[in-house]
Amino acid sequence: MSKKDKNKKDIVWFGMKLTPEEKAKIKMLAKRKGVSQKELILSLVNEEMMEYEVEPKPGSLLDRMQHLVGIIEDGPTDLSTNPKYMEDFGKDSLYRRRPNSSDSK
Repeated sequence: MSKKDKNKKDIVWFGMKLTPEEKAKIKMLAKRKGVSQKELILSLVNEEMMEYEVEPKPGSLLDRMQHLVGIIEDGPTDLSTNPKYMEDFGKDSLYRRRPNSSDSK
């Protein structure tokens, strides 16, 4: 069985009725971007979803540390997006044993 067949159970049908003009707009945009109509729609939905701000759950770590947000005035501005900061991240702690609470006595 192929991977495609295995994932069929995870697929749901979503359809909608469009006017010929709406369909033509989608087709034209997809052609301009060089993607399928499905890819176009999904990318637009994903872009729109990124516009929503993350709301912390009450009692979450973000909620508890909100008073610390924005206090650092200098540092890399691209820390969360630049992959160079993640190079070798965690390698030094792979073989480090965590201290046991009985070790601290």
